[in-house]
Amino acid sequence: KHFFRYRYDYREEWLKFTRAISTEEDPRKVGQTVIEALGALVESPGGTLWLKDADREKFSESARWNQAFSNETESTDSAFIRFLEASDWVLNMEEFRQRPWKYGNLVLPDWLLRIPQAWLVVPLSGNQGLIGFVVINTSRAPLDVNWEVNDLLRTAGTQAASYLYGILAMEALLEARKFDAFHRMSAFVVHDLKNIVTQLSLMMRNAERHAGNVEFQKDMLQTVNNAVDRMRQLLLQLRDGTTSSSGGSGVN
Repeated sequence: KHFFRYRYDYREEWLKFTRAISTEEDPRKVGQTVIEALGALVESPGGTLWLKDADREKFSESARWNQAFSNETESTDSAFIRFLEASDWVLNMEEFRQRPWKYGNLVLPDWLLRIPQAWLVVPLSGNQGLIGFVVINTSRAPLDVNWEVNDLLRTAGTQAASYLYGILAMEALLEARKFDAFHRMSAFVVHDLKNIVTQLSLMMRNAERHAGNVEFQKDMLQTVNNAVDRMRQLLLQLRDGTTSSSGGSGVN
């Protein structure tokens, strides 16, 4: 590392990578942006991003770039994942095929071996541990993956992991807030429905006794109309996601 000239200007590459992953505002496209940014460092034309699921029991494909969709999953306690967590190495598929002894007793998953263009596996880990990894396809032109390339990819992977972790934490917070809002809205809806049912039940109990009373019949029709209007309002609230505290009148 000290006797050879650096291939990269690390400061420039770091700034370029940070700009690339932070300019995407749509959370649904952040994953593809991470793949593209990592691929650009080694002239790769495609790849896939795998993230740990919410249940934290497996990794699954979260985003892809110029790559066919895969519904495969990888268990969090597999030998492959344990290797990425323990070593934090960039796994070089070409090197693994030529010099497997460098990777100890590592056994690669079948789904990875079935990807003919799979080239590098970059772990995405930080203080929060391994949250995912990116499988990078073979570069457009031959590239010697030396210690400098490995260092650059590992550093970029750490940066990407921190960024993705922030996005996932934000999405989890928004999901929790949406659930809380839905719970509050449901409480309002149930309260209003109980009031409507109580009024209609009271009206039905008095209907036979006052069937010949013209004034009661007028009040009964008004109560039914009010109940219909309030139920329509409830449907609008459910559609728009709003709540209101509504009162009502009925036949005594």
